[in-house]
Formats: sequence, C-alpha cells, structure tokens
Amino acid sequence: MSGRVLILTSERIDTPGGMEHVLSELKKGLDGVGYSVSVLHRENVAPGWVVRPRNKWMAYVADVALSWYLGRKVGELRGLDLVAIVSNGPLGWYLPRLPKSVKKVHFYHGTYRGQAQVIRPFIAAAGAFKLKWWDSMVLERQSGRGKVIVCNSDQTRREIQDFFGYLGKTIWLPLDTQHFAPRDQLESRQRLKLPEARKIGLFVGSSQPTKGLSTVLKLIQVFPEVHWCLALRGSIPAELESSENLSVIPDAGRDLLPWLYNAADFSVCPSLYESFGYVVAESLACGVPVVASLGGASSALLRDTPLSNLLVSDARSGPDFENAIRGVLADSVHQREKVVRLVRPEIEKKMALENWLGRFREVTNI
Repeated sequence: MSGRVLILTSERIDTPGGMEHVLSELKKGLDGVGYSVSVLHRENVAPGWVVRPRNKWMAYVADVALSWYLGRKVGELRGLDLVAIVSNGPLGWYLPRLPKSVKKVHFYHGTYRGQAQVIRPFIAAAGAFKLKWWDSMVLERQSGRGKVIVCNSDQTRREIQDFFGYLGKTIWLPLDTQHFAPRDQLESRQRLKLPEARKIGLFVGSSQPTKGLSTVLKLIQVFPEVHWCLALRGSIPAELESSENLSVIPDAGRDLLPWLYNAADFSVCPSLYESFGYVVAESLACGVPVVASLGGASSALLRDTPLSNLLVSDARSGPDFENAIRGVLADSVHQREKVVRLVRPEIEKKMALENWLGRFREVTNI
C-alpha cells in the first residue's frame, strides 16, 4: 500500500494534550500500514505572528489565518499520490481544489458550542458568544462541510448532528491497553510511597474550573479517612499543600499514571464538560472504579452496566458524588473485580490501538 496522508492540526503532535496524542497514534498507525503521513501545524506552515501572536486580538486573527496557511500548504503538497486529508476542530475550512480521489476526513472531539453552554458561568458574555457562534457555528461547522465525519464519542456525534446537521460515526479514541492495565495495588503504593493500609482516592486533571477541582476539595473534607492524591497538570493553586491525607503530584507523566490509578481504590472525574474524558477510560482500563459526571467515555462505558451507580448526572452535586464514593468504599475489592470483568473488555474492543485504527480505516476507507 502506498500514498500520502496529510494531517492538519494546530500544534505539534509531540506536545502534551489529548488531541495531540490521538493524532500521534493515528500517524503511527497509518505509517505502519504503508502510508506516508505528514503533519501540518502552525510551526511548519505559518509565519511567526500566527505561531506566537503578541496579544489576544492578534491571537483571534491567527486562529482563523492558520486554516488558510494550512490549506495553502496542502496546495503546495498535492500530487497524484495524495490519498487523504484529515482535519479536526475549527481547522480545515479552507482547502484548495483537490481531485475527487482525495478523501477528506474531519475528526470532531466535541464542540465549542457544547462547551460554551456549560462553562458560561466562568467566562464573559463576549467570550461565550465567540465560542458558540464564531468558533463553533462558523469555523467548526464549515471545517466539516462535505467531509467524512468521525467523532470521539456518541455525545460528540449527537452534538454534531444537533448543531451542524452533519451525520457522523463514532470511532472513539485510542488507548494503549497494555500500558493502562491492572497492576498490583500494594506494589503501586510502595512505588509511590503512599499509605499502604488506607483507602486512596485519586483525581487526575487540572485546576481549570470545568474540571471540577472545587468539587474534589469538598470531597476531601467529607472523607477525612481517605488519603487523596491530586495529579494536577499546569498551575497548582497556592492553597493546596500536601498533608497527612493529601498528596499533590504535579504534571504526572505517562509512565507514572498507571501506577497512580492502580494505587487508588477509586478515582473521581467531576468535569462539567467532557466530550470524551481520557482519565475515565484510563482509570477503568486499570481496573479502578471511577465516580464520574456524564461525559463521552463515562456514559459509554458505565451507563448500561451494573456499575451505572458510579455515574453522577449532575456534575455540581456534591451529595451525589458522596453517595457514589460511599458505595465504592463499602466494597472496593468487588468493585474493582467488576470493572476488570465487565468494563475493561469493552475498552479493549473500542480503544485498543489496533482495534481503533481498524475502525478508523473502515469508516474512512483509508
């Protein structure tokens, strides 16, 4: 098999981030079956002012201009051996005229409109308007027009249909199920120097309001008998300090995460908006129950199982999280066994690397 595939995105795929991880796995997978894959991003197609805009207003213009520069680069690279263009999010609305033989695929990972409706209390009215009507209803919508639509979850697929009128197919996201897998709990705790005999709760996320850290801090007060681990990306609030029942772990890397999940009796994911939610899938793949708000991964993996009690319908409801956590603590060993027996096989089916790549290729015919 031969031919070239161009992936259009915003950032380099070797940088941290869920989207970057997905595209890295896509490139690796397509390279492995014989395609020559190139990733076009702001640093290799755009001028300096787009790469590093000097102020907020220039950044707004740069976000729009990036698609134009990406499309112009596609024009330079087109040729008889070009077989597919893969774009995502608000990128890909501009493409040059291409032969009908070139497949055009757009990957939606949620929508800015869906996000804007949830995070409205945390942003200004102008910001919410921009996210909903410009970033989403103009750029995101136009970027997927006339393309094969693939989505990271059924939740995203419904948003795309409701907001944009597009029909897409859910292909989920890739996960290395050999890396994120059950490990010995005691060994995990010893490696991390965590209490061996106490119940441990885990939060993996950031301090952004949408991730629900405020809910986690309330749960820490409600469950003083639990030792809590907060694996936080980015800035750490000044008021957070490690104590006898709290460990703060900054910027935990990929190698550390499976040990963290396996050390815990449960994890929590109280996000206000998760079009998918990698931390949910990672926790469950490790055999660890996750008490989670409704999102793409949590709904798909927990709703129609005996573990549906772990789903919290209102992300802002502290009492609902408390009740679900009490249920896990009452029988954590049995809960872990059910996750491994009932949920992990579904994760492997949907997300194991070879299965995910096969689904992408089947849907897109690449």
